[in-house]
Amino acid sequence: MEVTAALARLQAESKCPICLDDLTDPVTIECGHNFCRSCIQQTWADLQEMFPCPVCRHPCEEGYFRSNTQLGRMIEIAKQLHISRGKRKRQEKTNLCEKHKEVLTLFCEEDLELLCPLCTRLSDHQLHHVMTIEKAASHHRVKLRSYIKPLKKQLQSVQQLITIQNKKPLELREKVEKQRQKLLSEFKYLNQFLEQEQQAAFSRLAAEEKNIEQKLRENIADFSNYVHTLKSLLSKVAEHRVLSEVELLSEIKHFYKKSDSEVSPPIFSVHLRREACNFPPQFSALQRIIREFNEDVILDPETAHPNLLVSKNKTCVRYSKRKQKVSNLSKRFTAHPVVLGSPDFESGRHFWEVQVGDKAEWAIGICKGYLSSRARRSSIPQGCWRLVLRDSGYEAPGADPAPLQLEVRARRVGMFLDYELGELSFYCMPEKSHICTFRDTFFGPLRPYFYVGPDSEPLKIRAETNSE
Repeated sequence: MEVTAALARLQAESKCPICLDDLTDPVTIECGHNFCRSCIQQTWADLQEMFPCPVCRHPCEEGYFRSNTQLGRMIEIAKQLHISRGKRKRQEKTNLCEKHKEVLTLFCEEDLELLCPLCTRLSDHQLHHVMTIEKAASHHRVKLRSYIKPLKKQLQSVQQLITIQNKKPLELREKVEKQRQKLLSEFKYLNQFLEQEQQAAFSRLAAEEKNIEQKLRENIADFSNYVHTLKSLLSKVAEHRVLSEVELLSEIKHFYKKSDSEVSPPIFSVHLRREACNFPPQFSALQRIIREFNEDVILDPETAHPNLLVSKNKTCVRYSKRKQKVSNLSKRFTAHPVVLGSPDFESGRHFWEVQVGDKAEWAIGICKGYLSSRARRSSIPQGCWRLVLRDSGYEAPGADPAPLQLEVRARRVGMFLDYELGELSFYCMPEKSHICTFRDTFFGPLRPYFYVGPDSEPLKIRAETNSE
Protein backbone atom coordinates (compact mmCIF):
# COMPACT_ATOMS: atom_id res chain seq x y z
CA MET A 1 0.00 0.00 0.00
CA GLU A 2 2.87 2.37 0.80
CA VAL A 3 4.38 1.82 -2.67
CA THR A 4 0.98 2.42 -4.30
CA ALA A 5 0.46 5.61 -2.32
CA ALA A 6 3.96 6.81 -3.15
CA LEU A 7 3.38 6.16 -6.85
CA ALA A 8 0.06 8.03 -6.67
CA ARG A 9 1.74 11.03 -5.03
CA LEU A 10 4.55 10.92 -7.58
CA GLN A 11 2.05 10.89 -10.43
CA ALA A 12 0.09 13.78 -8.88
CA GLU A 13 3.28 15.83 -8.50
CA SER A 14 4.09 15.27 -12.17
CA LYS A 15 0.95 17.11 -13.27
CA CYS A 16 0.98 20.68 -14.63
CA PRO A 17 -1.02 22.93 -12.23
CA ILE A 18 -2.54 24.73 -15.24
CA CYS A 19 -3.64 22.01 -17.70
CA LEU A 20 -3.60 19.18 -15.09
CA ASP A 21 -2.03 16.81 -17.60
CA ASP A 22 1.47 15.34 -17.37
CA LEU A 23 4.13 18.03 -17.62
CA THR A 24 5.27 18.53 -21.22
CA ASP A 25 8.59 20.31 -21.81
CA PRO A 26 8.60 21.32 -18.12
CA VAL A 27 9.96 24.69 -17.01
CA THR A 28 10.60 26.09 -13.52
CA ILE A 29 9.76 29.69 -12.57
CA GLU A 30 11.30 31.94 -9.95
CA CYS A 31 9.27 30.64 -6.96
CA GLY A 32 10.15 27.00 -7.76
CA HIS A 33 6.84 25.80 -9.22
CA ASN A 34 6.86 23.81 -12.47
CA PHE A 35 4.59 24.12 -15.52
CA CYS A 36 4.36 23.07 -19.15
CA ARG A 37 6.25 25.62 -21.22
CA SER A 38 3.23 26.32 -23.43
CA CYS A 39 0.87 26.63 -20.43
CA ILE A 40 2.89 29.28 -18.58
CA GLN A 41 3.56 31.19 -21.80
CA GLN A 42 -0.16 31.29 -22.55
CA THR A 43 -1.02 32.32 -18.95
CA TRP A 44 1.44 35.24 -19.03
CA ALA A 45 0.73 36.24 -22.63
CA ASP A 46 -1.49 39.27 -21.81
CA LEU A 47 0.49 40.50 -18.78
CA GLN A 48 3.01 43.34 -18.91
CA GLU A 49 4.05 44.55 -15.44
CA MET A 50 3.35 41.68 -13.04
CA PHE A 51 3.78 37.96 -13.75
CA PRO A 52 2.19 36.14 -10.76
CA CYS A 53 2.72 32.43 -10.22
CA PRO A 54 -0.59 30.63 -10.98
CA VAL A 55 -0.10 28.55 -7.82
CA CYS A 56 1.26 30.84 -5.07
CA ARG A 57 0.76 34.26 -6.75
CA HIS A 58 4.44 35.13 -6.21
CA PRO A 59 5.31 38.02 -8.60
CA CYS A 60 8.03 36.94 -11.07
CA GLU A 61 10.23 39.41 -12.84
CA GLU A 62 9.63 39.82 -16.59
CA GLY A 63 8.05 36.38 -16.97
CA TYR A 64 11.35 34.53 -16.40
CA PHE A 65 11.47 30.70 -16.44
CA ARG A 66 14.08 28.00 -17.21
CA SER A 67 13.88 24.50 -18.73
CA ASN A 68 13.90 21.47 -16.41
CA THR A 69 14.90 18.49 -18.57
CA GLN A 70 15.77 16.32 -15.57
CA LEU A 71 12.21 16.67 -14.28
CA GLY A 72 10.91 15.68 -17.72
CA ARG A 73 12.89 12.42 -17.61
CA MET A 74 11.65 11.68 -14.08
CA ILE A 75 8.04 12.11 -15.24
CA GLU A 76 8.53 9.53 -18.01
CA ILE A 77 9.96 7.04 -15.47
CA ALA A 78 6.99 7.68 -13.13
CA LYS A 79 4.57 6.92 -15.97
CA GLN A 80 6.21 3.57 -16.69
CA LEU A 81 6.26 2.60 -12.99
CA HIS A 82 2.59 3.47 -12.57
CA ILE A 83 1.50 1.46 -15.62
CA SER A 84 3.46 -1.66 -14.66
CA ARG A 85 2.34 -1.43 -11.02
CA GLY A 86 -1.32 -1.10 -12.07
CA LYS A 87 -1.13 -4.17 -14.31
CA ARG A 88 0.46 -6.26 -11.59
CA LYS A 89 -2.10 -5.22 -8.98
CA ARG A 90 -5.01 -6.06 -11.28
CA GLN A 91 -3.54 -9.50 -11.94
CA GLU A 92 -2.89 -10.28 -8.26
CA LYS A 93 -5.98 -8.91 -6.58
CA THR A 94 -9.14 -10.97 -6.04
CA ASN A 95 -12.19 -8.96 -4.98
CA LEU A 96 -14.48 -10.59 -2.46
CA CYS A 97 -17.70 -9.40 -0.81
CA GLU A 98 -17.04 -8.68 2.87
CA LYS A 99 -20.46 -9.98 3.88
CA HIS A 100 -20.78 -13.17 1.75
CA LYS A 101 -17.13 -13.82 0.76
CA GLU A 102 -18.28 -14.11 -2.86
CA VAL A 103 -16.58 -12.51 -5.85
CA LEU A 104 -17.86 -8.97 -6.53
CA THR A 105 -19.26 -9.16 -10.06
CA LEU A 106 -22.19 -6.71 -9.97
CA PHE A 107 -22.79 -2.97 -9.37
CA CYS A 108 -25.90 -1.23 -7.98
CA GLU A 109 -26.60 2.03 -9.83
CA GLU A 110 -28.98 3.39 -7.16
CA ASP A 111 -26.56 2.97 -4.23
CA LEU A 112 -23.35 3.10 -6.32
CA GLU A 113 -22.06 -0.01 -4.53
CA LEU A 114 -20.28 -3.21 -5.63
CA LEU A 115 -22.30 -6.42 -5.07
CA CYS A 116 -21.89 -10.15 -5.24
CA PRO A 117 -24.75 -12.35 -6.59
CA LEU A 118 -25.96 -13.03 -3.03
CA CYS A 119 -26.24 -9.29 -2.30
CA THR A 120 -28.90 -8.91 -5.00
CA ARG A 121 -31.20 -11.22 -3.06
CA LEU A 122 -31.29 -8.83 -0.10
CA SER A 123 -34.24 -6.45 0.22
CA ASP A 124 -31.86 -3.48 0.07
CA HIS A 125 -31.14 -4.10 -3.63
CA GLN A 126 -33.99 -6.25 -4.96
CA LEU A 127 -35.73 -3.41 -6.84
CA HIS A 128 -32.55 -1.58 -7.80
CA HIS A 129 -30.94 -1.38 -11.22
CA VAL A 130 -27.98 -3.82 -11.10
CA MET A 131 -25.50 -4.49 -13.89
CA THR A 132 -22.18 -6.26 -14.35
CA ILE A 133 -19.08 -4.44 -13.21
CA GLU A 134 -17.71 -4.37 -16.79
CA LYS A 135 -20.81 -2.63 -18.09
CA ALA A 136 -21.01 -0.31 -15.07
CA ALA A 137 -17.34 0.66 -15.29
CA SER A 138 -17.71 1.39 -19.00
CA HIS A 139 -20.75 3.56 -18.28
CA HIS A 140 -19.01 5.55 -15.55
CA ARG A 141 -15.82 6.01 -17.57
CA VAL A 142 -17.94 7.67 -20.24
CA LYS A 143 -19.67 9.75 -17.57
CA LEU A 144 -16.32 10.77 -16.04
CA ARG A 145 -15.13 11.85 -19.47
CA SER A 146 -18.05 14.27 -19.62
CA TYR A 147 -16.71 16.01 -16.47
CA ILE A 148 -13.40 16.92 -18.09
CA LYS A 149 -14.55 19.57 -20.54
CA PRO A 150 -16.86 21.54 -18.19
CA LEU A 151 -14.32 21.35 -15.35
CA LYS A 152 -11.55 22.65 -17.61
CA LYS A 153 -13.87 25.36 -18.90
CA GLN A 154 -14.79 26.30 -15.35
CA LEU A 155 -11.13 26.30 -14.37
CA GLN A 156 -10.29 28.60 -17.28
CA SER A 157 -13.13 30.95 -16.33
CA VAL A 158 -11.97 31.14 -12.72
CA GLN A 159 -8.38 31.81 -13.79
CA GLN A 160 -9.64 34.60 -16.05
CA LEU A 161 -11.63 36.00 -13.13
CA ILE A 162 -8.50 35.97 -10.98
CA THR A 163 -6.66 37.90 -13.70
CA ILE A 164 -9.49 40.43 -13.77
CA GLN A 165 -9.57 40.68 -9.96
CA ASN A 166 -5.78 41.21 -9.94
CA LYS A 167 -6.37 44.36 -11.97
CA LYS A 168 -8.99 45.66 -9.52
CA PRO A 169 -6.46 47.20 -7.07
CA LEU A 170 -5.22 49.43 -9.91
CA GLU A 171 -8.81 50.36 -10.78
CA LEU A 172 -9.45 51.03 -7.11
CA ARG A 173 -6.42 53.32 -6.89
CA GLU A 174 -7.63 55.20 -9.98
CA LYS A 175 -11.09 55.65 -8.48
CA VAL A 176 -9.63 56.74 -5.16
CA GLU A 177 -7.34 59.23 -6.91
CA LYS A 178 -10.24 60.57 -8.98
CA GLN A 179 -12.34 61.06 -5.86
CA ARG A 180 -9.39 62.58 -4.02
CA GLN A 181 -8.97 65.14 -6.80
CA LYS A 182 -12.68 65.95 -6.64
CA LEU A 183 -12.44 66.49 -2.90
CA LEU A 184 -9.42 68.74 -3.39
CA SER A 185 -11.31 70.86 -5.93
CA GLU A 186 -14.02 71.44 -3.30
CA PHE A 187 -11.59 72.14 -0.48
CA LYS A 188 -9.65 74.77 -2.45
CA TYR A 189 -12.55 77.26 -2.05
CA LEU A 190 -12.48 77.04 1.72
CA ASN A 191 -10.03 78.53 4.23
CA GLN A 192 -7.96 77.10 7.02
CA PHE A 193 -11.11 76.26 9.03
CA LEU A 194 -11.67 73.23 6.77
CA GLU A 195 -8.16 71.73 6.92
CA GLN A 196 -9.11 69.43 9.78
CA GLU A 197 -12.19 68.21 7.84
CA GLN A 198 -10.01 67.60 4.79
CA GLN A 199 -7.61 65.37 6.67
CA ALA A 200 -10.49 63.48 8.28
CA ALA A 201 -12.06 62.85 4.86
CA PHE A 202 -8.79 61.53 3.42
CA SER A 203 -8.30 59.29 6.45
CA ARG A 204 -11.77 57.75 5.97
CA LEU A 205 -11.10 57.33 2.26
CA ALA A 206 -7.75 55.64 2.95
CA ALA A 207 -9.39 53.36 5.50
CA GLU A 208 -12.09 52.46 2.99
CA GLU A 209 -9.44 51.79 0.32
CA LYS A 210 -7.60 49.53 2.76
CA ASN A 211 -10.82 47.74 3.64
CA ILE A 212 -11.77 47.19 -0.02
CA GLU A 213 -8.24 46.02 -0.86
CA GLN A 214 -8.48 43.53 2.00
CA LYS A 215 -11.80 42.25 0.68
CA LEU A 216 -10.30 42.00 -2.82
CA ARG A 217 -7.38 39.99 -1.46
CA GLU A 218 -9.79 37.71 0.38
CA ASN A 219 -11.89 37.31 -2.78
CA ILE A 220 -8.81 36.45 -4.85
CA ALA A 221 -7.74 33.98 -2.16
CA ASP A 222 -11.21 32.40 -2.26
CA PHE A 223 -10.94 31.96 -6.02
CA SER A 224 -7.40 30.60 -5.68
CA ASN A 225 -8.68 28.02 -3.19
CA TYR A 226 -11.49 27.20 -5.58
CA VAL A 227 -8.91 26.71 -8.35
CA HIS A 228 -7.10 24.21 -6.14
CA THR A 229 -10.43 22.45 -5.54
CA LEU A 230 -11.17 22.26 -9.27
CA LYS A 231 -7.66 21.01 -9.96
CA SER A 232 -8.09 18.39 -7.26
CA LEU A 233 -11.31 17.22 -8.91
CA LEU A 234 -9.62 17.03 -12.30
CA SER A 235 -6.74 15.15 -10.73
CA LYS A 236 -9.22 12.72 -9.18
CA VAL A 237 -10.86 12.25 -12.57
CA ALA A 238 -7.47 11.41 -14.08
CA GLU A 239 -6.68 8.98 -11.24
CA HIS A 240 -10.08 7.28 -11.39
CA ARG A 241 -9.92 6.75 -15.14
CA VAL A 242 -6.94 4.44 -14.82
CA LEU A 243 -8.33 2.42 -11.93
CA SER A 244 -9.66 -1.07 -12.32
CA GLU A 245 -13.41 -1.56 -12.61
CA VAL A 246 -13.76 -2.51 -8.96
CA GLU A 247 -11.49 0.28 -7.70
CA LEU A 248 -13.28 2.81 -9.89
CA LEU A 249 -16.74 1.79 -8.74
CA SER A 250 -15.62 1.64 -5.12
CA GLU A 251 -14.54 5.29 -5.24
CA ILE A 252 -17.10 6.76 -7.66
CA LYS A 253 -19.72 7.50 -4.98
CA HIS A 254 -17.29 9.67 -3.01
CA PHE A 255 -16.18 11.49 -6.16
CA TYR A 256 -19.72 12.44 -7.19
CA LYS A 257 -20.55 13.59 -3.69
CA LYS A 258 -17.41 15.76 -3.56
CA SER A 259 -17.97 17.16 -7.07
CA ASP A 260 -21.60 18.09 -6.43
CA SER A 261 -20.83 19.86 -3.13
CA GLU A 262 -18.32 22.38 -4.51
CA VAL A 263 -19.68 25.89 -5.13
CA SER A 264 -17.83 28.80 -6.75
CA PRO A 265 -17.27 31.80 -4.42
CA PRO A 266 -19.12 35.06 -5.24
CA ILE A 267 -17.33 37.78 -7.22
CA PHE A 268 -16.46 40.85 -5.13
CA SER A 269 -17.10 44.15 -6.93
CA VAL A 270 -15.50 47.45 -5.95
CA HIS A 271 -18.03 50.09 -4.94
CA LEU A 272 -16.49 53.24 -3.50
CA ARG A 273 -19.04 55.18 -1.46
CA ARG A 274 -19.24 58.93 -1.87
CA GLU A 275 -17.19 60.65 0.81
CA ALA A 276 -19.20 62.94 3.08
CA CYS A 277 -17.51 66.10 4.29
CA ASN A 278 -18.65 69.15 6.20
CA PHE A 279 -18.51 72.37 4.15
CA PRO A 280 -19.90 75.28 6.23
CA PRO A 281 -21.49 77.71 3.75
CA GLN A 282 -20.42 80.91 5.55
CA PHE A 283 -17.32 81.14 3.36
CA SER A 284 -16.77 82.30 -0.21
CA ALA A 285 -17.93 78.95 -1.59
CA LEU A 286 -21.49 79.54 -0.30
CA GLN A 287 -23.04 80.16 -3.72
CA ARG A 288 -21.39 77.10 -5.21
CA ILE A 289 -22.54 74.87 -2.36
CA ILE A 290 -26.10 76.24 -2.45
CA ARG A 291 -26.22 75.79 -6.22
CA GLU A 292 -25.08 72.16 -5.91
CA PHE A 293 -27.09 71.09 -2.85
CA ASN A 294 -30.19 73.32 -2.90
CA GLU A 295 -33.45 71.40 -2.40
CA ASP A 296 -36.98 72.34 -3.48
CA VAL A 297 -38.65 71.78 -0.12
CA ILE A 298 -42.46 72.02 0.13
CA LEU A 299 -44.91 71.63 3.00
CA ASP A 300 -47.03 68.53 3.56
CA PRO A 301 -50.61 69.69 4.42
CA GLU A 302 -51.56 66.18 5.63
CA THR A 303 -49.20 66.64 8.61
CA ALA A 304 -50.32 70.22 9.45
CA HIS A 305 -51.93 71.05 12.79
CA PRO A 306 -55.61 72.18 12.39
CA ASN A 307 -54.63 75.78 13.36
CA LEU A 308 -52.10 76.03 10.53
CA LEU A 309 -52.93 77.29 7.05
CA VAL A 310 -50.70 76.00 4.23
CA SER A 311 -50.64 78.00 1.00
CA LYS A 312 -51.72 76.45 -2.29
CA ASN A 313 -48.14 76.30 -3.57
CA LYS A 314 -47.14 74.60 -0.27
CA THR A 315 -44.27 77.01 0.43
CA CYS A 316 -45.86 79.18 3.15
CA VAL A 317 -47.57 78.39 6.47
CA ARG A 318 -49.19 80.72 9.00
CA TYR A 319 -51.04 80.36 12.31
CA SER A 320 -54.84 80.81 12.39
CA LYS A 321 -56.88 81.19 15.59
CA ARG A 322 -59.71 79.29 13.89
CA LYS A 323 -59.19 75.58 13.57
CA GLN A 324 -59.59 74.16 10.10
CA LYS A 325 -61.86 71.26 9.23
CA VAL A 326 -59.30 68.69 8.23
CA SER A 327 -59.22 64.91 7.97
CA ASN A 328 -58.10 63.05 11.07
CA LEU A 329 -54.92 61.43 9.74
CA SER A 330 -52.52 59.48 11.95
CA LYS A 331 -49.54 61.51 10.76
CA ARG A 332 -51.16 64.88 11.53
CA PHE A 333 -49.86 66.95 14.49
CA THR A 334 -52.70 67.76 16.90
CA ALA A 335 -51.01 68.89 20.15
CA HIS A 336 -48.69 71.59 18.77
CA PRO A 337 -48.83 73.81 15.65
CA VAL A 338 -46.33 71.84 13.56
CA VAL A 339 -46.16 70.91 9.88
CA LEU A 340 -43.56 68.74 8.16
CA GLY A 341 -41.97 69.23 4.76
CA SER A 342 -41.08 67.07 1.80
CA PRO A 343 -39.05 65.35 0.42
CA ASP A 344 -37.66 62.82 2.87
CA PHE A 345 -33.87 62.85 3.23
CA GLU A 346 -32.17 59.44 3.59
CA SER A 347 -28.66 60.32 2.37
CA GLY A 348 -26.55 63.05 0.81
CA ARG A 349 -26.25 66.83 1.38
CA HIS A 350 -29.16 69.23 1.22
CA PHE A 351 -29.61 73.00 1.62
CA TRP A 352 -32.85 74.97 1.97
CA GLU A 353 -33.72 78.43 3.24
CA VAL A 354 -36.70 79.69 5.26
CA GLN A 355 -37.91 83.27 5.75
CA VAL A 356 -38.83 83.44 9.45
CA GLY A 357 -39.39 87.13 10.12
CA ASP A 358 -38.44 88.66 13.46
CA LYS A 359 -41.35 87.82 15.75
CA ALA A 360 -41.50 85.01 18.28
CA GLU A 361 -42.18 82.21 18.31
CA TRP A 362 -41.08 79.67 15.70
CA ALA A 363 -38.90 76.60 15.34
CA ILE A 364 -37.35 75.06 12.23
CA GLY A 365 -35.08 72.09 11.61
CA ILE A 366 -35.49 68.38 10.84
CA CYS A 367 -37.12 65.41 12.54
CA LYS A 368 -37.35 61.68 12.05
CA GLY A 369 -39.72 60.71 9.27
CA TYR A 370 -41.79 58.55 11.64
CA LEU A 371 -42.40 60.21 15.00
CA SER A 372 -44.33 58.30 17.65
CA SER A 373 -47.63 59.66 19.00
CA ARG A 374 -45.87 60.51 22.25
CA ALA A 375 -43.16 62.47 20.42
CA ARG A 376 -45.82 64.39 18.47
CA ARG A 377 -47.51 65.48 21.72
CA SER A 378 -44.27 66.56 23.43
CA SER A 379 -43.19 70.22 23.40
CA ILE A 380 -39.58 68.99 23.12
CA PRO A 381 -40.00 65.95 20.85
CA GLN A 382 -37.36 63.24 20.76
CA GLY A 383 -35.99 62.73 17.25
CA CYS A 384 -35.97 66.45 16.37
CA TRP A 385 -33.03 68.76 15.73
CA ARG A 386 -34.32 72.35 15.64
CA LEU A 387 -33.51 76.01 16.13
CA VAL A 388 -36.15 77.76 18.30
CA LEU A 389 -36.89 81.47 18.73
CA ARG A 390 -38.77 82.53 21.84
CA ASP A 391 -39.10 85.89 23.55
CA SER A 392 -36.05 85.04 25.64
CA GLY A 393 -33.93 84.43 22.56
CA TYR A 394 -32.64 81.61 20.39
CA GLU A 395 -32.35 78.04 21.66
CA ALA A 396 -30.91 74.90 20.13
CA PRO A 397 -30.51 72.27 22.88
CA GLY A 398 -27.62 69.93 22.07
CA ALA A 399 -26.12 72.12 19.34
CA ASP A 400 -22.69 73.73 19.21
CA PRO A 401 -21.97 76.49 20.20
CA ALA A 402 -23.99 76.84 23.39
CA PRO A 403 -25.32 79.29 24.42
CA LEU A 404 -26.22 80.88 21.09
CA GLN A 405 -25.06 84.44 20.49
CA LEU A 406 -26.41 86.23 17.42
CA GLU A 407 -25.34 89.81 16.72
CA VAL A 408 -28.46 90.39 14.62
CA ARG A 409 -31.89 88.75 14.65
CA ALA A 410 -32.20 86.29 11.79
CA ARG A 411 -34.95 87.04 9.29
CA ARG A 412 -33.84 84.31 6.90
CA VAL A 413 -32.28 81.06 8.05
CA GLY A 414 -30.43 78.61 5.83
CA MET A 415 -30.14 74.93 6.81
CA PHE A 416 -27.42 72.60 5.53
CA LEU A 417 -27.87 68.85 6.18
CA ASP A 418 -25.00 66.42 5.65
CA TYR A 419 -26.67 63.05 6.30
CA GLU A 420 -23.60 60.78 6.18
CA LEU A 421 -21.52 63.13 8.34
CA GLY A 422 -24.43 63.45 10.80
CA GLU A 423 -24.56 67.27 10.84
CA LEU A 424 -27.30 69.88 10.56
CA SER A 425 -26.05 73.49 10.47
CA PHE A 426 -28.03 76.76 10.65
CA TYR A 427 -26.89 80.03 9.03
CA CYS A 428 -28.11 83.59 9.30
CA MET A 429 -28.80 84.72 5.74
CA PRO A 430 -27.68 86.74 3.89
CA GLU A 431 -24.97 87.66 6.43
CA LYS A 432 -23.50 84.15 5.96
CA SER A 433 -22.88 83.87 9.69
CA HIS A 434 -22.94 80.51 11.39
CA ILE A 435 -25.60 80.11 14.08
CA CYS A 436 -25.09 76.54 15.33
CA THR A 437 -24.53 72.92 14.30
CA PHE A 438 -26.12 69.69 15.55
CA ARG A 439 -23.95 66.57 15.39
CA ASP A 440 -25.58 63.17 15.64
CA THR A 441 -25.90 59.80 13.86
CA PHE A 442 -28.87 59.71 11.51
CA PHE A 443 -30.89 56.58 10.73
CA GLY A 444 -33.88 56.31 8.43
CA PRO A 445 -35.66 59.13 6.60
CA LEU A 446 -35.56 62.73 7.91
CA ARG A 447 -38.10 65.46 7.13
CA PRO A 448 -37.98 69.28 7.34
CA TYR A 449 -39.74 70.50 10.52
CA PHE A 450 -41.71 73.78 10.99
CA TYR A 451 -43.27 75.05 14.23
CA VAL A 452 -45.41 78.23 13.96
CA GLY A 453 -46.41 79.96 17.20
CA PRO A 454 -49.61 82.04 17.61
CA ASP A 455 -47.71 85.36 17.36
CA SER A 456 -45.24 84.26 14.67
CA GLU A 457 -45.05 85.74 11.21
CA PRO A 458 -45.73 83.27 8.37
CA LEU A 459 -42.84 80.91 7.61
CA LYS A 460 -41.94 80.95 3.93
CA ILE A 461 -39.68 78.49 2.09
CA ARG A 462 -37.55 80.42 -0.35
CA ALA A 463 -37.64 78.88 -3.81
CA GLU A 464 -34.50 80.70 -4.91
CA THR A 465 -31.65 80.86 -2.41
CA ASN A 466 -29.33 83.50 -3.83
CA SER A 467 -26.64 84.73 -1.50
CA GLU A 468 -26.84 88.52 -1.50
